[in-house]
Amino acid sequence: MRFHDRSDAGRQLASRLLPLRGEDVVVLGLPRGGVAVAAEVARALSAPLDVILVRKLGVPVQPELGMGAIGEGDARVINADVVRYAGVSEAEITAVERRERFELERRIKRFRGDTPREPLAGRIAVLVDDGIATGSTARAACQVARAQGAARVVLAVPVAPPSSEAALAGDADELVCLETPHRFLAIGEWYEDFSQTRDEEVVSLLRAARARYAEREQEERVTEGSGADAGAVHDAAHEEKAASADAGGPAEALTSEETASGASGGGSLAELVAMMPFTAGLGVVLDAAAPDEVRGRLAWAPELCTTGGLLHGGALMALADSLGGICAFLNLPPGARTATTSSATVFTRAVRDGEVTAVARPLHVGRTVIVVQTDLSDSTGRRVGQVTQTQAVLIGTG
Repeated sequence: MRFHDRSDAGRQLASRLLPLRGEDVVVLGLPRGGVAVAAEVARALSAPLDVILVRKLGVPVQPELGMGAIGEGDARVINADVVRYAGVSEAEITAVERRERFELERRIKRFRGDTPREPLAGRIAVLVDDGIATGSTARAACQVARAQGAARVVLAVPVAPPSSEAALAGDADELVCLETPHRFLAIGEWYEDFSQTRDEEVVSLLRAARARYAEREQEERVTEGSGADAGAVHDAAHEEKAASADAGGPAEALTSEETASGASGGGSLAELVAMMPFTAGLGVVLDAAAPDEVRGRLAWAPELCTTGGLLHGGALMALADSLGGICAFLNLPPGARTATTSSATVFTRAVRDGEVTAVARPLHVGRTVIVVQTDLSDSTGRRVGQVTQTQAVLIGTG
């Protein structure tokens, strides 16, 4: 099995973890690549998403040899056998830890900002990475999660060597892995797109997940306070809309009266684009539109380029924002409108010719916000960028 990209791997991995849905779970992605996989798992489990940051403590004279690891909250794991074998003193351990903790805090600030870490005490920690190579980082992360009080540690990855289960048996309570190929050379060979995950993408995924989880908690509080199953009513409406789209195309999926721009809604793909004159003028072609997925494309053109014949980033962002807006529009309750409140973009590759394909999918459909992620790919299928936007649901606005 080969995965298209980390998001695809995350969706497939999530299907194996569905028995955990409803449990007190925290999904922890190992930065950076593991966070893109973990985001899909957290979404499927309706669980909070966080990062788990660890730093190996290397023996001073042989840094590649780990004598322990540290994590947030003063978590510290020391391998006494290695310390004794290497003859490392307590003062040397302290010096190494001081240096690594400085780097750990820097990374925490970069990825999480001022947001406190998700507490693990008494909860199920699901650690997710995009794959396992040597297993050293995964092992350290499991140990740190347990040191932070996790009642159970589940390590979940799309691909790993066959030896991983035995190697990690003492660190994780359970290893969930989709593929353990006998011929294993590198994690990247099992992905069609294994482009580097940037810090900005990690931050964007974490923000979107926090917004989605906060929205779900708010809906649950409203439901408990009113005594009515408002969430079930909303889900039923959403499913009815999706069923209509499957039966008769996007026309039946449109139940709102207006988009954020105030234009009248239409029933065909062409009318959807026509609702946004700028989108139509840009040359965006809409190929499919349903509440769970919107597909479109934009052809390279000289007038859309910056220096060197590269397709302008603004054109790519406009493509993503347009399809994301349509996706949000198709998920609105009757009579509501939508407007973008925030957007985070990560570019991974330049476009010099051909066309860019955009696929927008809802990460979260709530009462007050809809979060949409749009993936951009070039003519060869390589990822060009990713845009995550939050759309406000405006009820009863004229």
